[in-house]
Amino acid sequence: MTLEGVRGFPTHYGRGRLVEVVSDLGPWVAVTQPEPWAVVAPTLPQAPASVVEAGDLRREHLDAVADRLEGVEAIVGIGGGSAMDTAKWLHHRSGLPLFQVPSLPSVDACFTRMTALRTAGGVHYEGDSVPELVIVDFDLIGSAPRALVAGGIGDVLSCHTALWDWELAAAAGHDDPWDDAAAARGRAYLDELEALAPLLASGDDEGVERLMECHRDIGWLCHDLGHARFEEGSEHFLAYTFEEVTGRTIMHGELVTLGVLVMSALQGNDPDRPRRIAEAAGTRTSLDDLGVRWDEIEASLERLPEFVVEQGLWFSVANDLVVDDAALATARRALA
Repeated sequence: MTLEGVRGFPTHYGRGRLVEVVSDLGPWVAVTQPEPWAVVAPTLPQAPASVVEAGDLRREHLDAVADRLEGVEAIVGIGGGSAMDTAKWLHHRSGLPLFQVPSLPSVDACFTRMTALRTAGGVHYEGDSVPELVIVDFDLIGSAPRALVAGGIGDVLSCHTALWDWELAAAAGHDDPWDDAAAARGRAYLDELEALAPLLASGDDEGVERLMECHRDIGWLCHDLGHARFEEGSEHFLAYTFEEVTGRTIMHGELVTLGVLVMSALQGNDPDRPRRIAEAAGTRTSLDDLGVRWDEIEASLERLPEFVVEQGLWFSVANDLVVDDAALATARRALA
């Protein structure tokens, strides 16, 4: 059964809609990354007036790009999370019409209004962007390696650990108060993810659409609540810490999935369920497959309790986490 009553930005699922959209645009700017742009560019009836390569999400960089926007009438984001966030910031600064074309179902950035700016080793959400249309093109997403499509579960799977963290924080009087309706919605996302996971593994378009519909509703709920406590917790915080400690990243959905596996084990929060969902979806979780070393995870865990305080992140299991030999052994078993 699919998730009922999905809300969010106008979205088109299918093939060829981007060609129709850009045919009706005046001069436009493509905000993209090399891999999706190589797939999309040859199919377009007209080239953009300019191409902005996404990747650097520091505010000073994005502001400089926005200040150079001239002679364009629309912004089209094509790619992964950094392309979606860059396009949102340019829209926020310029007010130009925005169209979003995600190349992977890996993040909910195309369905959220704020931009995830990188600052001082952390993430800061700012801005307010609403696209004219989100275009989910099955040919574009299907051109990506199957493993990267399956890695898109992270920002839904994260509800498993985030809800636990939110309940912990609410009981201790921290941050946003508990909301039964929002929590129920988070649990519904998890149920839907478990149901659709085998479709992702098989490469079925229906799996992609159902996963993106979860992302679309999550984006709406984040805005409606004014926060994302139901889907962002210690699993995301470990991902941000990993980026700071290592100076690099891997695909967001896969990194967050690693965070869910590790933090659910440290929470004592049914770690078998996220493992079962990830395996059913065909999501990569092996450190070797992801090009991640155990010492990087260990260093990230050791840094995590200080990092969440320094960054002012929501209260979670990370705040009082004692990273001793027993905790590291638990984390390592979770990734075995």
